[in-house]
Amino acid sequence: MDAPPPRADTAYPGQTDSVAMLHALREIAATDDARDLLRRALTIACRSTGAAAGLLGVHDEAHPGELAQVHRHRLDPGDPLVRRLLRGQLEDVGDDGPVLRADILVDGDHYGTLQLARWPQPPGPRERVLAETVAAAVGLQVDTLRQRRISELHERVTQAVWEVDRTLVDEVDLDVSLPLLAARVREITGADVVVLVGTRDEGGHRVLAASGEMVGQALAELGPDLTEVLRGSSAHHWTTTTGHPAGPVTGRLQEGLVGTSLVPLDTRGTSPVVLVVHRWRPPQGVSHQRVHDVLSAVALHASIILDREQGEREHDLLTLLEDRDRIARDLHDLVIQRLFAVGLTLQGAARRAVRPEVMERLENAVAELDQTIRDIRATIFELRHHPGAGTFRADLRQLVESYGPTLGFAPVVMLTGPLDAITDDESQTQVLMVVREALSNVARHAHATSVTVETEVTGEQLVVTVTDDGVGLPDSSVESGLANVRARAREHGGVVELSRVEPHGTCLRWSVPV
Repeated sequence: MDAPPPRADTAYPGQTDSVAMLHALREIAATDDARDLLRRALTIACRSTGAAAGLLGVHDEAHPGELAQVHRHRLDPGDPLVRRLLRGQLEDVGDDGPVLRADILVDGDHYGTLQLARWPQPPGPRERVLAETVAAAVGLQVDTLRQRRISELHERVTQAVWEVDRTLVDEVDLDVSLPLLAARVREITGADVVVLVGTRDEGGHRVLAASGEMVGQALAELGPDLTEVLRGSSAHHWTTTTGHPAGPVTGRLQEGLVGTSLVPLDTRGTSPVVLVVHRWRPPQGVSHQRVHDVLSAVALHASIILDREQGEREHDLLTLLEDRDRIARDLHDLVIQRLFAVGLTLQGAARRAVRPEVMERLENAVAELDQTIRDIRATIFELRHHPGAGTFRADLRQLVESYGPTLGFAPVVMLTGPLDAITDDESQTQVLMVVREALSNVARHAHATSVTVETEVTGEQLVVTVTDDGVGLPDSSVESGLANVRARAREHGGVVELSRVEPHGTCLRWSVPV
C-alpha cells in the first residue's frame, strides 16, 4: 500500500508544487497591466494554496490608512469576511478559519497585503511559503512595471522639453513657448487644466499661458490657494477622489483619484509666477511623488524660459537706450551747438545790418533757430525717457488684462498664430474695439465669474472668441451692445456668431478674412 501523501501543515512544496509555482510565476511576470497583475496574482494564490477566498489590498500613498485598490476572490462586497480582512483580523473566527497574510513589498516599501482564508484544512508551512512566494513575485513585477512607466514618463517629459526648446533657438516668444509647454504638461499628466499664472502691478491674477477648458472656473476654484502660493508660499499638492468607498470597508476599488498642484517658479523677475496643474491623473504605476518631482522640473524649465525672455528684453532695451542716448548725445553735442553758433552769427549780423527789413529777417531767422533748438531738446527728452511702443500681441493682452478690476476677476487671454503678422492698423484697431465692446458687455450684463478671450490667426481668417460663464443670452431677441460688433464684421466681409454655453454662459465668435 502506498504511503499517504504528506499533510500541508508538515511538508514544504514538493516537485509538483514547484513546477506549478514556476508556471504561476511566469504568468505573473508576463502581465503588463498592474491591476490585471493583482487580480491574477490573487487567483493564483488561492488556487495554489487551496484557499477558498482571498483579498488583496493596495495602500493609498496619498491617504495613509486607506486602500487605493481592493481585489477580491470569491467574496461578495457585503460578506462579513471582507470587513474582517480589511481590518486585519488574523485570528480564527468561526467557520471562516484562520487568515494567512503575506505583505507585498516594492523597493523595500509596504505596497499592499495578500490575505487568504476559508481553508479546507488549516494552512501550514506549505501554504505560507506559496503565499509569500506569490507576494514576492507581485512586488518584483510591480516594481518592474513601475520602473517601466517611470522611464516612459521621463521620455515623454524629455520629448516635451526638447520640443519647447526648439522654439527658443532664435529668440524667446512667450506666446509660443509657454502655451506649448502648458499643452505638453497637460498631455503628460492627463490634467483638465494647466495654467501659468502671474500677478498684475495693480493687483489680481495674470494668465501667461493656459491649456484646457474651463480655465476661468479652475482659477476661481483655486483662488485662495493660488493667492497663498503667489505670496511666497511653497508648492501645494493635494489629491481628491471622485469615488471614495461609502464606508471604511467596502471591498471595492476607489475610482477617480485626481491631483492638483500649485508650483511656484523661481525666476529673477519681481513678479511671482505659479504653475497650476488642476485635476491631473498619475500614469498607471507612477507614484504621486514622482509626478510632483516632474512638475517641479517643468516649473524650473519654465523659470529658465521666463528668465531668458527677460534677459533678452533687458538686452534689447539696453541696446535701444544706448542708441537713443547716442542719438541724443549727438543732437546735443553737435547739432544744437552748431545751430547755436549759427544763431549767434546771425545775431551779430543783425546788429550790423543797415536796412530795417534785413534786420527783421535776420531776427526772425534767429527766432526760428531758437524754436528748432527747443524742439530738438524735446526730442532728446523723449529719446531718453520712452523705450518704444508695444506689439499687437502686447496691446491685445494689455487691453484684456485692463478689464480685470472692472470684471472683478482676471480674464484669460489665449493668443494663437502669427498675430504680429497683421500689420494693418485698421485690422488691429477693429480687433481691439471688438474685444473692448465684448468685455464691456460681459461686465454690464453677464454677471460672470470667468471670461476667456481667444484670438487666433489662421491662413484665411482672423477669429476672436469671447466666452463667459454668466447668465447667458436673454429670452428676447434684443441684443445689447452688439450692433457695432456686427457692423465691424460686415464692413470687412466677416460674420458674428452668438451662442449659448452649457450649463450657462455666452460665446461670441467674431471672424473676418485676412
